[in-house]
Amino acid sequence: MTEAKSVKKKNRWYPWAWSTRGFALGVNSLLLMQVTFYATEYLKLAPALVGMLLLVTKLFDGVTDLVAGFIIDKTNSRWGKARPYELFLIPTWILTILLFSSPMGLGTTGRAAYLFVLFLLINAVCVTFLSSSESVYLARSTKDEGLRAKALTAAGIMATLFPTVVSIILPILMATWGTQPGGWTKIMLVFGVPFTIVGMIRFLCIKEIEVGNQSEKEKMPIAQEKLSFKDSFGSIMKNKQLWVLTAAALLCAVNNGLTAATGSYYFEYIVGDLEKMSIVGTLGIFTPFVLLLFPLAVRKVCGMNFVRIGLVTAIIGNVIKYFAGANMGMILAGSIISMIPGASALMMIGSIFVIQCMDHGEKKTGIRVEGMVNSVYGFATKVGGGVASGLLGVIMAMAGFISGAAEQSGSALMAVRMGYSLVPAVICGLMLIILHFYTLERDNMRDAAEKE
Repeated sequence: MTEAKSVKKKNRWYPWAWSTRGFALGVNSLLLMQVTFYATEYLKLAPALVGMLLLVTKLFDGVTDLVAGFIIDKTNSRWGKARPYELFLIPTWILTILLFSSPMGLGTTGRAAYLFVLFLLINAVCVTFLSSSESVYLARSTKDEGLRAKALTAAGIMATLFPTVVSIILPILMATWGTQPGGWTKIMLVFGVPFTIVGMIRFLCIKEIEVGNQSEKEKMPIAQEKLSFKDSFGSIMKNKQLWVLTAAALLCAVNNGLTAATGSYYFEYIVGDLEKMSIVGTLGIFTPFVLLLFPLAVRKVCGMNFVRIGLVTAIIGNVIKYFAGANMGMILAGSIISMIPGASALMMIGSIFVIQCMDHGEKKTGIRVEGMVNSVYGFATKVGGGVASGLLGVIMAMAGFISGAAEQSGSALMAVRMGYSLVPAVICGLMLIILHFYTLERDNMRDAAEKE
């Protein structure tokens, strides 16, 4: 097979093979967003306690993410630098199934401890290595910027379609199986087994590229090979563009987690029918097709402008949802506007910007740091999810929400409404302000024009 034909063939299958682990983990993340609902409604734990436990687990992520990134930077296996850590998908799903299988006989303290330990292992260990290796794997599996954009587009489409389908089915299962003994375990098994198998396709099919005819270890400069944790950390601390991106990613994760977690309460207590949440879930089917414009956006208007457009629509849509109440027409209208392309655009295509930050850091400091750069970004997304769960628990406790009560106070219902609409709108506004200071794409385009 000629080199041209080989490249053409890779261009066809690579984007879709790349997407498999992403949507498998995306479904897992969607299920984990229901942990607050599961803990308060099924385990009967107090919202403030649950919020505190989930928030505390995120404190460990600050250490484990940087350590994981440093380990990845030092890795030189026969599978490459980042590819081996794809295997962490398997324990991620196993632990998730166990998390939603808490033995009721443990008592309140036992159930709280069980929830804390399992959630900690999933996020501070398994998801840490998966997220820390993501952009490094992408950068090392192809040098073609256009192919990377296609891979992220395919991954964004699949990572939206599959969780969307799950979000349609999940409320129905929660309203039926979720009220039965062992029902939550069955729900997790239904999704966990197939998505673990499918999620491993990327590991099996996509290899890292060797540097010339030598292994990466042989090609690596001595100074780089002996790089200390202190040197790596110092390099990322000087990378201001990385911290701008990280701040926006953290807020994006808070927005997504808060909206998803509050949604269950919103449809249970404001709309009065949890199963109707599936109708909103179907809207996510249309979101991925907007991502088809992303490769064009990269070439014409910059990928970050694509993200900014999504934030503006998300603000408008969330404001509409605040005035919707139980009106399904307005809820659907606000959801459509906020989802296309929505605040999630940054999460879907974030690896492009992370790679830009890797290159920027190398130019600025002379040190190539990959794993730790990606770890900082991944840490922000996980902390954001934990902050969302913790914030929701604290706000609802302060508003007087009572777990399992048939009726809630007016202040508790207002907290649910705000968490589903205006709070996400404010978060998106803050993201817009922060991303005004992300200039790497603009700078790269200017430098390219000057060279011409």
